[in-house]
Amino acid sequence: MAVFAGALLLCSAAQAQRGRSGPALQSAAYDLSKEQSVQGTVLRFIEKSATAPFGARVIVQTTSGQVDVHLGDARLLKQNNFTLAEGSNVRVVGITRAIGESNVFLARLVQVGNNLIAVRSTTGIPYVPAGIRGKQISQAAAKQQAGAR
Repeated sequence: MAVFAGALLLCSAAQAQRGRSGPALQSAAYDLSKEQSVQGTVLRFIEKSATAPFGARVIVQTTSGQVDVHLGDARLLKQNNFTLAEGSNVRVVGITRAIGESNVFLARLVQVGNNLIAVRSTTGIPYVPAGIRGKQISQAAAKQQAGAR
């Protein structure tokens, strides 16, 4: 839990990695005060969703049922060697939004074991990979967040 408390305050280096998003994912729809934490087991990882919001998604089985979690750009996960294997335990911080006719949990922070990644800014903009520099920023942010435990 301490990891998430420290991780909720993303460092400015991580926020420098701004992403592009569609209208359904604009920052106006993201309210930090409404963030929730979801914990459960990965049922399925979808690298490229065929329905909006497009991008990587994971279906998480929680004690309350299944949650459809939008992760943003799968390339960011790959760039940071972050995997969501079926059966692994995952914790996600984000908000639920109605998109089309369904509810989707928009992830901001995702944690598997000791691995933590920010996939969306505090304003709700999904991060995108940015080459070697982007990876250095992600690694620096992860180290800084680990120190906040």
